[in-house]
Amino acid sequence: MLNGIGNSVLRNLISAGSSVNTTANSKAAQSHLQAEASTKVTFSEASEAIADIYKIVPAQVKSSGTISSNLQAQLNAAAQSGGVGMNAIGTSLLKGLVQSGDNVTLSVPATSSANGTSNSQSAVALTMTTQSGIEVSLQMTRQQGGLVVELNTSGGKLNRDEAAAISQLSDGLQKALDGLDAGTTQLDISDLMKFDISQLKSVDLKTDLRNGDNVTQSLNLHADDKERWLGFHNGDVSIKLDTDVSKLTQAGSAEQQAAALEQWSAKMDQAVTRGHGDRDMLNLFKASFRALNTTQGQASHSVNTQRVISIDANAAKNGAISGLADFSASYQQTPRSDNPYKPEEQDTFSLDVAQQTRSQQHTDSQDLTQDTLFKLKASFHTALDSDGAAKLTALKSSQNYRYHLIDDEERSQTVVSQNKKGELAAQTTQQLTQHETVKSYQQAKLIDSVEIPHSEKKVSSQNYARALFDPEN
Repeated sequence: MLNGIGNSVLRNLISAGSSVNTTANSKAAQSHLQAEASTKVTFSEASEAIADIYKIVPAQVKSSGTISSNLQAQLNAAAQSGGVGMNAIGTSLLKGLVQSGDNVTLSVPATSSANGTSNSQSAVALTMTTQSGIEVSLQMTRQQGGLVVELNTSGGKLNRDEAAAISQLSDGLQKALDGLDAGTTQLDISDLMKFDISQLKSVDLKTDLRNGDNVTQSLNLHADDKERWLGFHNGDVSIKLDTDVSKLTQAGSAEQQAAALEQWSAKMDQAVTRGHGDRDMLNLFKASFRALNTTQGQASHSVNTQRVISIDANAAKNGAISGLADFSASYQQTPRSDNPYKPEEQDTFSLDVAQQTRSQQHTDSQDLTQDTLFKLKASFHTALDSDGAAKLTALKSSQNYRYHLIDDEERSQTVVSQNKKGELAAQTTQQLTQHETVKSYQQAKLIDSVEIPHSEKKVSSQNYARALFDPEN
């Protein structure tokens, strides 16, 4: 058995006391679930918002509104700082909305000592739309010509509750921007996902960091009451995530979601070990994956006990399904050519994960099917005589190594049926397929090639009584 993502994870997912056999559920074999976030989510540089910000000419923009001495000092410091954080100037403006509510434009033209030799430029676009349709936009850019910050409100005047809801996002914004500027990049968007949905309809954050025309870091984040998605890339990694929050009856309690997310995290940790991935970059993915997929579910809310209980709420309450909203996500590290002698032999690491849930109502029963997907693809070099890193140069004499190619896929399918009494019967089928090819080279000559296949198939069944829901108020 390979030290992979197999037995231990499969055992963790199978409920204690449930029956296990090796007969496959034919429906699982028919599942064609794919991770589709990669085809749907874009990066910030593909947006009109970022393109429009870079059209701003700082030398042609004049400051407007009241600027205190403290704000001016903060603005001057922002003009000298790097990254996208802008010395928290955006946070200060958002917090000031509660008191003023006014549009503000701040500008600091470049001096001879500022950005004199730097080719770095950055842009930030934060847009928040209230439930009443008012739009608040914060735009910040640092270019060779200077710094410009604009806070604008359109479509009406904010009431005090709306202004307070936006102001409350200021710390979450700064936490996200500070993370992007940190020495070890972080994706800390969790507080931005906690916006007050009674006041705000949607939140969009786009950040862009460039060296000349070369984009070195890009974030595109969106959240509303239907969908959350994120696209991020830098020189090391590309991340795309999409979460469907339009139907939260299948979302479980905070504890259930935390347990499900911990299982996904464990899978990812095992995969990065097996595939020799970059653990720091994977932590970016795990943090954003957790933030987007932590939702306030409705499965524990009160229901009318005289009606047939929704199967997704009942299944989530019972723990028959994951308790997470449906999602799709992809993670891909930038390929590296770590063997100068054979640059075409790249080191790679990628993950694709997804969950999809479908339910159907019948006369006296309901059915639900939840599919999940976890895919790992990786390639890497190790020393010929150990599992350590190979020391490869352009010299033929250094070409003593093993080249590993890994292609793993795990699919699961849970089929739940509910009778008119609200009783559930669930069957989960899991299939794991792993394949590793190991090519051994000595003095650049292929001396061995080994194929290492592995597969597992498990089926578990469990019955549940009707879940107890809180009575209506």
